[in-house]
Amino acid sequence: MKQTPSSNRPSMLLALDTTSGSILHKLFGYANRSTLGRTFPLSTIYIASLALTFFPLLIAVLLGPLSLSEITPTHKLPFLYDWNVLFMFLISFPSLVICIANDQNILLSSLMKVEADESLVIDKENASRVCILWKKRFRKINYFAYTLGLIAGATVVYFNYVAYTPASVGYWIAQNGKLVPVGFVLLYCVFLFYCLVPLLIFRIVGVTLLLRDIVAFSRLCILPLHPDKSGGLRPMGNLGLRNQYLLTIFGLNIALMIAIPFRYLHAPITLYTLTIFAVISYIIIGPIIFIAPLMPFRKGMLAMRDELMKVVSRRMRIELDRLNLQMNSEAINKEDADSIEMLQKIASVVDLLPTWPFDASIMRRFIVAFVIPLISSLIAKAISIFVISHFK
Repeated sequence: MKQTPSSNRPSMLLALDTTSGSILHKLFGYANRSTLGRTFPLSTIYIASLALTFFPLLIAVLLGPLSLSEITPTHKLPFLYDWNVLFMFLISFPSLVICIANDQNILLSSLMKVEADESLVIDKENASRVCILWKKRFRKINYFAYTLGLIAGATVVYFNYVAYTPASVGYWIAQNGKLVPVGFVLLYCVFLFYCLVPLLIFRIVGVTLLLRDIVAFSRLCILPLHPDKSGGLRPMGNLGLRNQYLLTIFGLNIALMIAIPFRYLHAPITLYTLTIFAVISYIIIGPIIFIAPLMPFRKGMLAMRDELMKVVSRRMRIELDRLNLQMNSEAINKEDADSIEMLQKIASVVDLLPTWPFDASIMRRFIVAFVIPLISSLIAKAISIFVISHFK
């Protein structure tokens, strides 16, 4: 297919780098020197994630003193029954690593698409200014996120230790109130997981502020009848939806956290605290990580529509004032009526300009993705209550 001239234009934001100061991104860079616009191979990242967490955990369980599947009065939740941990390190952790590994390339790819479509136009000088400024800022953001991640990981590990170690709980990482070797491996895995969560969150915040500056230094050219039904900015809407998909995976993990430990274990108050905190965090953070990266474009799209509407309004006022004077001396002709009608049509077109960088289909997918974990947790709890009440 023949490309349009706009699609042949080089992006002004090719030098944009959000990975400065990120150890994880450097490791990915060493492992795979991919070309611009290509993502890291998902299979490689997935296997590497398992090698860091699930494989050591599985080996430690197999070599440990406790059974993988036998339920006893002192061993109430064996490893193979703990779907929460299995899901976390087979699905959630690899998804988290994949999302972080590819966020730079996906951000650049989305910006290049809207640039190529000329929905966003930025000159070379402003693009260079943004790239230099935000490379320095992301270095600080990444350093701070890693520091906070170490604190968050250590804090969650402590609460997990307090919640699951007592002999009365009967969890598979402890025996007689003391951690078995696999318990230390699990705490290491949990530490690693929660070290990366702040990195993800702060990078999303950083990207949101970065996009705000890009929009401020750019010119948005929104088309009301663009095929993507988002004025040409649908790639940015997909960027927000990608964040929500990852959070949905975390939400399903929370649902399993509610269903499994409370079904098998004598849960201490610490476990209730962790669960309540996780549910509240999901409900609050979910809409934020979807909407936040899109807000700069929302403001820019509203500003563009308002400016165009002001232009039409001023022209309409001029025409009406002219006709008002003309009616006192002569009749209104067809050209005058056509002029007013044309302005009304232009105003209708301006009013149809989209004001969000996504269409109804993306919004429906967001709502479904956001609600699935909440419904799953309720269903899991209902099943747990039914099983306990009928088969105890």
